[in-house]
Amino acid sequence: MKTKLFTPSPDGKSYDMHPAAALLILAGDLYSDPCPMSKTDQQLAHAYIDSVLSAARAGGFTQGDILATLLAGTEVSPRVLDMAVRACEAAGGRLVAILDRLIAG
Repeated sequence: MKTKLFTPSPDGKSYDMHPAAALLILAGDLYSDPCPMSKTDQQLAHAYIDSVLSAARAGGFTQGDILATLLAGTEVSPRVLDMAVRACEAAGGRLVAILDRLIAG
């Protein structure tokens, strides 16, 4: 079964985003040339990506280094998409704590 990165919200007025979509979007912007992000946003994006991959490792995902390399390449192939989804699934509930920590600064 293919994972949908964006699904309509129950009210149909917006979309819910899968955590893998956030990972792919941030990496795409961060590693694009030129990077459209401010230095502060680049630091936050790096922190998010590193935290997600660390949480994924803690959850049993063993291909974090490979995924990090592929994310830096900015191509979202089916392999990269699958790995991003599996990494976020392995990170599980730790993703909420990562977002809370980044938002709090």
